Order: sequence, then C-alpha cells, then structure tokens
Amino acid sequence: MEASATMSRASDDPGRFFWYGVYVLIMAVSALPLFGFYLPVQLPEGRGAYVTTLVIHELAAFLFFGHTVFSNIWAMRLRLTQGPEIGVWARGFLRKLALGITFPTSVIIPLSGLLLIDRGFGGLSNTPWAWDAYLAFWVMAGVSLVPDIIRYGRNRNAGDARHGVVSGAVRGMIALVLTLYIILCMVAKISIFAS
Repeated sequence: MEASATMSRASDDPGRFFWYGVYVLIMAVSALPLFGFYLPVQLPEGRGAYVTTLVIHELAAFLFFGHTVFSNIWAMRLRLTQGPEIGVWARGFLRKLALGITFPTSVIIPLSGLLLIDRGFGGLSNTPWAWDAYLAFWVMAGVSLVPDIIRYGRNRNAGDARHGVVSGAVRGMIALVLTLYIILCMVAKISIFAS
C-alpha cells in the first residue's frame, strides 16, 4: 500500500521531468574530468595559491564529512524516535544543513581537488589514486548528494517527518563507504579502478 502511495505521489509531480533533467545535466558535466576534460581555470603561480587551495579543499572536506556523518545520523534518529513535531523540525534543520553545507562543499571539494591535482600532479590522467577518488565522489554525488540536495531544495514533503528516512539511510551508508574509500585513496595513494 505504501509503495503505491509513493508511486502515485511521484507521478503526481508535474515538475519531475525538469528535475530529472537537472540531475542528468549535473552528473554529465561533473563526469567530464573522468574522461580527460580539464578545468579551464588554473591556479596562479606560487606556493601560496597552492597552499590556500589545499587548505580550502581540506576544510571543506572536513566540514562535509562531519556534517554527513553526525547530522544525518542525528536527524534520522530524531525523525524515527520522536513525535511528528520534533521529526518535522529535524527534517527542516537537515534541509538547512543540506543547502548550507552539503551543497557548497559538494562543489568546493571536487573543484579545488581538481585544481590541486592539475597543478601539483599533472591532472587525473597522471594520478590513478586521484582518478579513483574523483570517481568515488562522482558516484556518491549520483547516489546521494544530488538527489538529496534537489529533494531538500524542493521541500515537497516538509510535513512528513519519516519521508525518505529508509532510502536516505541506505544512500547515506553507501556515501559513507565511498567517503572512506576517498580518504584511503588520498592518504595511501592507492587505486583499485584506474590501475
């Protein structure tokens, strides 16, 4: 019964094809570096620009990881265990975090990372571990980040505290595994897919 209610709710959305198109466009453009298309932007010469970009990249990654792990677990737990009012409040707060933290850091992290790899290592084609990390981030974006940002940005189910909790938890666990693989790639400089 719940599945048919979800299907009818999805098919009642007249703007769904526009948002499907937005999703496909974001995923297509963000996949270009995997095929050798580089950013037309380059870091200015000098160590200061490189270090500044590295600090921005690392701080954004730290903020992204902290928000993804802790606030999502917190909000999911509240939405499942507390009354509807608290659950709706937690969903609303998670929406603010998704649009205020997840969205900007999901843009800053890969762009600054690509700038660093292009400048310091000669691009993704010369660094298999960075190619793997970018691929993992791209998959995570497709599975979790872009759908969540679109969903929270549209805010169609704001009054339903439990809407999307199970699918969000599954996608969150997939994102956590991919994040841990990205960290492994960055720290150990290993590659499974590009080697």
